Amino acid sequence: MTELSPKLAVQLALFAYDSIDKKTRLVVPKIIKNEFHFKSENLAEGSSGGFFLRQTTGFLFIGRGHSQTHKGDHVITIRGTDTLADALTDATCTATTGYTGSSVHKGFQTTVASFIDSIDQYMSKPEVLSSKGIIHCVGHSLGGSLATLVADYIKSKYGKIVYLYTFGAPRPGKKDFSIQCGGRIDKVFRCVHGADPVPKVPVWPFCHIVTTEPEYVSYRAQGIDTAAHSLLNSPGYTKTVTATDWDDVYSQVPSSVYQRVVLNYNNRLQTTYSTHWADKIAAALMTVMIDGGFAGIVASLQYSASCVITVYDIMAEAVVKVSSMVGLEEQVRGLLGCMLVFAGKFIEVPLKLTKAFIKWVFNVCINRLLSSARDAMKRIS
Repeated sequence: MTELSPKLAVQLALFAYDSIDKKTRLVVPKIIKNEFHFKSENLAEGSSGGFFLRQTTGFLFIGRGHSQTHKGDHVITIRGTDTLADALTDATCTATTGYTGSSVHKGFQTTVASFIDSIDQYMSKPEVLSSKGIIHCVGHSLGGSLATLVADYIKSKYGKIVYLYTFGAPRPGKKDFSIQCGGRIDKVFRCVHGADPVPKVPVWPFCHIVTTEPEYVSYRAQGIDTAAHSLLNSPGYTKTVTATDWDDVYSQVPSSVYQRVVLNYNNRLQTTYSTHWADKIAAALMTVMIDGGFAGIVASLQYSASCVITVYDIMAEAVVKVSSMVGLEEQVRGLLGCMLVFAGKFIEVPLKLTKAFIKWVFNVCINRLLSSARDAMKRIS
């Protein structure tokens, strides 16, 4: 059983964007053509968009392996957020129940539902049902999150060997989906660029799937750079994922929001606007909640269907209570001080904290990250 090479996987992710224009003749790059056959009839349509803007376009390609390495395999490559309608999908930050019974991003589920019949039609072909090859699911940006849901669906319904490859994908679901999906899919190759903000959204309680595999980093950059989310242009993924073996791509243990982090208010100016600090602040917030005795609320919010705004409103109410607890006042001030610097707000945190102030700090911190992610996804157009 052979996985796709990093270079082939990222080129397949790029190839998926050709599914948008169904009028032009399909030209398959040589690196892909050498491994997989694609037919224009294996183009699936899908819908994505906000409440008042919905477009229907080609969304994915399905190919059949023919090379010595991938004979008997099949690949599903799904495009990312390439239009305004797609970018609006990512602003709908609520959860719903997915096909396998756990909580996923509502926008992702709606989009997958619009083309899942095409997936079933292909998977139900006798030659596919009888195949013992791998189903490779590939995607960049939104396409990576959609590929995650599709991979989980195929594994659950058809029992096939499924490998997943994502580049710069947002977080697809809540903790229940993260654990269950990660336990089902046979292999996961989740690749990020160190400066790409998109894999950091939607913010907690959304999360990436939990696996035993590492997180692959195409480039270990500092800070946040919206251009890093690109596939085609530098410093994006096709420019930084050039290896022919995953062992040659830098890998690390994924960060955990549940690692213990306590931030010092006096050191807040050391905070940088970076993906590293986005993770550190999220972990510090969880530490404050747990140290303050609100582990039960954290546990319930992980599975809640509430939108992100409601989740952080509940946590602001808890944090204001923690701020009045003996021995935890400075821990809360350290968290809020670093959040403000992360948001680009160089102001003092008052000694007397209110829920309104804490909510404001949460909002400016989260909104800066979301704004960068939104800008990054729009750059794909």
